[in-house]
Amino acid sequence: MSHLLPVSWLRFVGLGLLLCWATYTQAQTNEGTTALIKQTLSNESASALPATLNAQVLRYYAALNFEPSWTTDKSATALAKEGLKILRRTPEFGFQSIDYKVQELAVNLDSFAISPDSEVRLHRRVAVELQLTAALLELGAHLRRGRVHPQTLLPTTCEPDSVFDPVQWLLGARQLNQLNQQVAALQPTTRSYIRLQWAWQKLLRADTAAARKVAGQVAVNLERLRWEPRGDSAYLLVNIPAYTLEIVRGAKVVRSFRVIVGDAQTPTPEVYSHLRFFQTSPEWKVPRSIALNEILPRVRRNPGYLASHNYVLYNQHGERVNPFKVDWKQITPETFRYSVRQTACCDNALGNVVFRFPNPHDIFVHDTPVRKLFNVPRRALSHGCIRLEKPFQLAAFLLRRDYGDKAPRQIERMWDSVYGGYSKYFALRNPIPIYIRYQTCHADSGPELRVVPDIYKRDALILQALQQASQEYPAAADK
Repeated sequence: MSHLLPVSWLRFVGLGLLLCWATYTQAQTNEGTTALIKQTLSNESASALPATLNAQVLRYYAALNFEPSWTTDKSATALAKEGLKILRRTPEFGFQSIDYKVQELAVNLDSFAISPDSEVRLHRRVAVELQLTAALLELGAHLRRGRVHPQTLLPTTCEPDSVFDPVQWLLGARQLNQLNQQVAALQPTTRSYIRLQWAWQKLLRADTAAARKVAGQVAVNLERLRWEPRGDSAYLLVNIPAYTLEIVRGAKVVRSFRVIVGDAQTPTPEVYSHLRFFQTSPEWKVPRSIALNEILPRVRRNPGYLASHNYVLYNQHGERVNPFKVDWKQITPETFRYSVRQTACCDNALGNVVFRFPNPHDIFVHDTPVRKLFNVPRRALSHGCIRLEKPFQLAAFLLRRDYGDKAPRQIERMWDSVYGGYSKYFALRNPIPIYIRYQTCHADSGPELRVVPDIYKRDALILQALQQASQEYPAAADK
């Protein structure tokens, strides 16, 4: 009886030995890669990454026991190639690909396994691992909360997501094996952001020269939109330099109105809040700056000015004062100890209705008796508050949203108050979010990018901050 094994069995054993050897070799290679990743990240000077970013990359690999994430000893994984494709698209997000070292990463990803020297291959592989991880962590943070913090530039009530952890995000995306979907989920879902990015991508692909002219402005405005809170499906949107207030529901603009905003000396601030109530036939408590700069000079010439414009003078105790009994020659801005209110009337500066929402600037949206100014193309004319072209259409919308089938009765009460000349408060059971934005580049009103004048010259400040955070940014187009 022959003791020779069949040829097929020998082939099977040989194949098994080859597989075992390959597995052993791969394990040895990965072990060396793991050790070098840990060693490199533990020494900040060796990693060549900024300290904060190095700490994030260290946390990422520590969660993986420092095992390679994006490569085998032979090539990059499919997920790594997907990550590189995403990084190549950074200009579509308003970023610069050079900031993520995309070209260098692409070359290294293709060539790290080519060298015949195993030590060179090992170091190149680790470099690729750390480069790709760092780039994706940075991109994730930039998409979620912007490249710069708004509070370092100008006062704002919008606070970027401070809870977001890019390390946990990237670990989750890797585990799910879906980088594209997870990158998309990081970005704002507001109508304005989606439309601006879509219009920008379309221009970028169709006309590179035209895209270069507005690239800085697009980057600034996408950055602003990333600072905003997430998740509102129905809201009011004021765009200051576009002079508009829109009622937005999902992807649609329900109504759009003209507005008048603050001039350059008294600019309208950017605010995120919730409109909680409106008041018909309101009394106007005149801001002290207006009382001193505009009313006082007129009253000193003619005390009858107050009564002729329905103003009432009060002392520090809240008692009504007869202006004819005040020696106005002795009153200066420094000695003015009075407050001024304008009673509800057709000439009241607030008009017939005012919409209130909590904010540190004490601004609000209101009616106005001066209707002709809504036909002026540049409407930066107020002291900071927002004058609305058709305020009762907004009021009726809010009541219908709040009361449904019972809204007609509430609308009737609203008009009774207006025509009766008495003040009435309408508290909203469902306060509506209100965004007061400063967007100089948008696609809210059509499929094309629309650029509006930077009336407060705010773009330059943000663009400068982006340039400082970046290695290369286009200069702002001349306004």
